[in-house]
Amino acid sequence: MAFADLLCPAALESGFRMEGYHVWCGSPIRGEDGRYYLFASRWPEETRFPEGYMHHSEIVLAVADDLSQPFQYVKTVISKRDRKYWDGEMAHNPQILKVNGEYLLFYIGSPDGRQETRAIGMARSSSLTGEFHRPDYPLQLPPNANNPAVCQGGDGCLYMAFRDGKLRMSIARAAGPDAPFETIAFDLFPGIRVEDPFLFYRDGHFEMLAEDNQAGLTGHSRWGAHLRSEDGVRWEKMNPPIAYDHTLRYGDGSCLQAIRRERPQLLFDENGKAIALFNGVLAQGKNTWNYIQPIDRY
Repeated sequence: MAFADLLCPAALESGFRMEGYHVWCGSPIRGEDGRYYLFASRWPEETRFPEGYMHHSEIVLAVADDLSQPFQYVKTVISKRDRKYWDGEMAHNPQILKVNGEYLLFYIGSPDGRQETRAIGMARSSSLTGEFHRPDYPLQLPPNANNPAVCQGGDGCLYMAFRDGKLRMSIARAAGPDAPFETIAFDLFPGIRVEDPFLFYRDGHFEMLAEDNQAGLTGHSRWGAHLRSEDGVRWEKMNPPIAYDHTLRYGDGSCLQAIRRERPQLLFDENGKAIALFNGVLAQGKNTWNYIQPIDRY
């Protein structure tokens, strides 16, 4: 069955919004207490979308007891600091991952708000609600690496999908959280612009959800693409390749057409099954928010 066919209508009250802010990039995880934790980006609404994130984005934590109810802001996790640091001006694109009992928060930052200086770093914490210790230096990756998506492969290594300023997707690998990342595959889809990957490992292979920026994979600009790889290096389209479209469906039968639906992220249950798809969305007459669509377990 196609991934898109497993998506169920969203609850009307679900998602994460913040009055006065653009909300984007929601990365969810289920806590040991059974609650749902969401690491998202926000920046003041008056600084405009999307360009305001380059100087004003910060990473916040929100929590919900039930996915059918709205997530509630808890605290700001990573914000501005001295511009001598790689992430002094902004923090964006969070992805949360638990490895060996530790929480790793991957994100991009910039010291001056320029695209050319964007880089990926990894903050660490022993708990979801505790302090995340942010690094003084970013990970050693190619220039303008952003949109990090990390998962643990069957070999125990960490695999990261990321893209550069020309929307070329690459894969890097590290032996563990304390080891350096090495780029093992560059420009996975030559001639095709792809961004916003979400990487995961299941049943002995890798899969990826990503934004098909110019319709090179799905035939539809900015729709979600679904891809598969045995080794994380050679990728092929799933059949069919469409992971999601731009129609936001709700349980009461209503729909909204998204202008932009990006940053796909999956939430997994305790058995490793995907139970919800999270996207940053923008719709006509609406501010940006995190849209949550339940999945018939994948």
